[in-house]
Amino acid sequence: MNQRVTVGVAAAAAILVGCSSPATETPARTDCAVDPASAPPVAVEAYQTVPEADRITLTLSDIGPVTPGGPPVEVEVTMCNDSAVDYPDVGVVLVLGHCSCAPNPTSIPAGTVHRFDENTGSWALVEHPTAGLGVDYLGTYADVRPMPKGQRRTARYRIALDGSMTAGQGVVEAAAVTPEPLNRIGTADTPFAVG
Repeated sequence: MNQRVTVGVAAAAAILVGCSSPATETPARTDCAVDPASAPPVAVEAYQTVPEADRITLTLSDIGPVTPGGPPVEVEVTMCNDSAVDYPDVGVVLVLGHCSCAPNPTSIPAGTVHRFDENTGSWALVEHPTAGLGVDYLGTYADVRPMPKGQRRTARYRIALDGSMTAGQGVVEAAAVTPEPLNRIGTADTPFAVG
């Protein structure tokens, strides 16, 4: 079951990725309805979220338990532009959010995130796999491409936790962003058990 969260998550809405890689594009579907209205992109201050009417919908696939030091677990980020805006450039970011499994006072876990690069057919390591204490992670977006109204696309990631992590509760956070200005246009997160 997918968790659907429409943008608006603030502070630790995590993000990951480090360069430009493609995501799977699929044609518009009835579950990614085209908004009959049309609107220009609205710019807000850098690192902020656009107004609700201009947000796109993100969903993350469920993640089963993640074992510290174990094999990576795959997660998909599906973006649907059901807003009234034809976005000329949209990037995506996915990160490990704060985790009760992290044996440190900041709750920032140690782990890795890989993004599937369709150009090479291989997994690319994301350089900054965790959300920190702010929203700087938004600048680590990748796979920038146009996202017109009604378009749906999916990006694949794999996450893994370092063997030093303990049992607890983790979260994966994703965001769709516009590069200039750097604004959030959609966010989602999904929890997972660590043990």
